[in-house]
Amino acid sequence: MPPRSSRADIAVAAVAAVSLVAGAAVIGHARASLGRYLYISELGALTMPTAAQFQVGFVLVVAGIMLVAVVVRDVRTRLPLLRRWSPAAMLLGAGTLFLVAAAVPCSVGCPSLLTAEAQWRDWVHIVAAVLAFAAGCVVMLQFATARDRWVARLSIAGGLAVAVIAATGGIISLARGNTDIGSTLEYVAAAIGVVWMLAIAAVHAIPARRVERSAPVIDALRSTAPQG
Repeated sequence: MPPRSSRADIAVAAVAAVSLVAGAAVIGHARASLGRYLYISELGALTMPTAAQFQVGFVLVVAGIMLVAVVVRDVRTRLPLLRRWSPAAMLLGAGTLFLVAAAVPCSVGCPSLLTAEAQWRDWVHIVAAVLAFAAGCVVMLQFATARDRWVARLSIAGGLAVAVIAATGGIISLARGNTDIGSTLEYVAAAIGVVWMLAIAAVHAIPARRVERSAPVIDALRSTAPQG
């Protein structure tokens, strides 16, 4: 494999970090400006005063995700099932799905999919967002065997936390439960994902030990695997 450009990777990682932080800040400001608890999707719902701000923030986050995919383009994992797709491909998929969710905002009030008020756009938006979160969890788990122990631990903890927290928030949303708790859980899951991507981009943009990080899997997995 030809050597990667250190300066280029550092530049891409830096732009990715700026984009992710800026997007998160824009969305956070949109929520704070309303002074009440709302799910992220509700910020971009039709007729909402924060709709345009929501889309700008979401596009910035998507751009950051895509750029992180560029930084980790050489990373592979040998984990069963998860090795079918590279982390970069999964990140590109997650980014594309989030872009769909931003382009197709939910209808007024973001009705639950379990109610008669739900429209086609609500289904497209929610399904795209859920699949994007799921893809993000898969990417984290693909890094669960990274040679850098702290990266592996961060990825395992982050992947499991996002899956549990986002699922819980989603269930509360579908059941039209306590919006304060459900929306807060969603923001926590999103924040964990952003922090994880910032850490991964920084680690893989550093020139030193790049070769070691190009295959995030511990050799012990191969030696302990059943033979025959």
